[in-house]
Amino acid sequence: MIRHIAAAAALAVVLSPLAGQAAEKTVVLNVDNATCELCTPIVKKALSRVSGVTAVQVKEASAMSGAVATVTFDDATTNVSTLIATTTNAGYPSHVAN
Repeated sequence: MIRHIAAAAALAVVLSPLAGQAAEKTVVLNVDNATCELCTPIVKKALSRVSGVTAVQVKEASAMSGAVATVTFDDATTNVSTLIATTTNAGYPSHVAN
């Protein structure tokens, strides 16, 4: 019994750094050229198809600013550069909001 507990504890110590490597992150992207009613669904669909993306919200452009996409993703699966490339390839260049 003690050996099983010791083995489980040792395994937990070995695996704990691996669990800390992946994390859910959220990024806000300013999306250029997304100025019509059809643009925001296109941007949302493109971002939703990226492996590792768990949530996407796209706020339509206003007279004062372009569209804004808030994307939640697993950083072990994808990254911000991939998200930006995805919107750019869909015809809507983006950049991280300041």
